[in-house]
Amino acid sequence: MVALITLANPGPAVADGAFAQFDYAPKASSLTGTIRRDLVTATIGWSDFEEGHATTLWGNYGVPLGPGAWLRVGPSLRIDNTRDVDLGAKIGVERFSMNERATLFLLGEFNTTAREYLLLAQVGHRATGIAAEVSLQGNNDGFREESLALSYQLRDIPVRLRLGYRFNAEKVFVGFSVNTF
Repeated sequence: MVALITLANPGPAVADGAFAQFDYAPKASSLTGTIRRDLVTATIGWSDFEEGHATTLWGNYGVPLGPGAWLRVGPSLRIDNTRDVDLGAKIGVERFSMNERATLFLLGEFNTTAREYLLLAQVGHRATGIAAEVSLQGNNDGFREESLALSYQLRDIPVRLRLGYRFNAEKVFVGFSVNTF
């Protein structure tokens, strides 16, 4: 299904912008912030889980792969609750497309620190502002999480309200995102 939607007529994606997202669930919360200017992006991430918490930083340079598609590569830093600091490299591929009815966002990332990975797909219905998102993330320390989320875009502002479920943590989460891309 996602592959078919990807073939939709892609519209242009704005290159500069900011993204912030916060999802709350007891011992299963996350916060992400991204700022992009031209081909350079900076991202900070924080997550809270049963065993502790971790913060990641990623600076990257983007290479356009086609309409709405990017390859991003750069250094990364991860600090966890034990104060372990890991330096590494991270690579990401993303694609955004839309037509008059729907939007599609696909994201895949791999980080050499703790061999972290993230796969995400979001499909949105433009007329209603409703979107569905599925994600899979994990690392070599045994962390693995599958999530499903629904979101609703508030009219005339770049804010989405989010409701989802983290399957491995067995937690419902609520949150919001702000996206100016």
